[in-house]
Amino acid sequence: MSRPVLVTGAAGFVGTHLLKQLRDAVPFEADVTDADAVANATRETQPQAVVHLAAVSWVPESWREPARAWEVNVLGTVNVLEAIRGESPDARVLVVSTGEVYGNAERFPTPEEAPMAPVSPYAASKAAAELAGAQARLTGLDVVVARAFQHEGPGRDERFAVGSWTRQLAELELAGGGVLRVGTLDVERDIADVRDVCRAYRLLLEPSVAPGVYNVATGRSVRLADVVDLLVGMVRVPITVEQDPDRLRPADIPVQRGDASRLREATGWKPEIPLEQTLADTLEAARRSVVSV
Repeated sequence: MSRPVLVTGAAGFVGTHLLKQLRDAVPFEADVTDADAVANATRETQPQAVVHLAAVSWVPESWREPARAWEVNVLGTVNVLEAIRGESPDARVLVVSTGEVYGNAERFPTPEEAPMAPVSPYAASKAAAELAGAQARLTGLDVVVARAFQHEGPGRDERFAVGSWTRQLAELELAGGGVLRVGTLDVERDIADVRDVCRAYRLLLEPSVAPGVYNVATGRSVRLADVVDLLVGMVRVPITVEQDPDRLRPADIPVQRGDASRLREATGWKPEIPLEQTLADTLEAARRSVVSV
């Protein structure tokens, strides 16, 4: 029997998609902030690899509770790394980070060599988690870091912009139309499909891929205003778009666009699902969710 791949945060948006793609994947049930529980779970399963997804990943939450973001994102990562060191030291650890660590980047598309300059507690804690991974790699652990830029798809929850918009639009269709409330739309984002991103994670688990840092990005950016226009064009009722001050971030990055050349060279990965399909699938999932309530 082959050794499993443990997935922390398996019940989350990305985790549910990743479990569909990974053979021998097992949800990591332990609270990552509990070092003993993490070590025990690792000892019991003896994994061949760990995909570390568990995190405080919603930026506004990290502003409201920065200590919690640092505890989960940094201490949680250290606990996973130390559990692997002690219980399954030959396992690969895929630490999932974010393109937000680059902050207001000066180069586009942004390569891995660009400096980290995070502008939110979420991004800062992820940068620190990366440093923990780099330290562990220096001491012999097999650590890969995936800097994933924005990714969307079916099941995105409504705390996040696209999840909120699709949920609102699904409800507005049932109501015959109305107002779509949005935050900042004059920013550009590099948006991949979550299913493509999970495929990248699967490829990064291959032993032939060298440890290191890899961007997961499309290399293209789109204005969020255009994303809203695409979604509004998919619904069957009249929609008015209004900005809601409560949805604005304390610090927003004007442009994000990543260079995934290193990932492509190492694995052959490239994004396959077009943005229009991602949005259509996300909206359709929101419709099903609204009807089932």
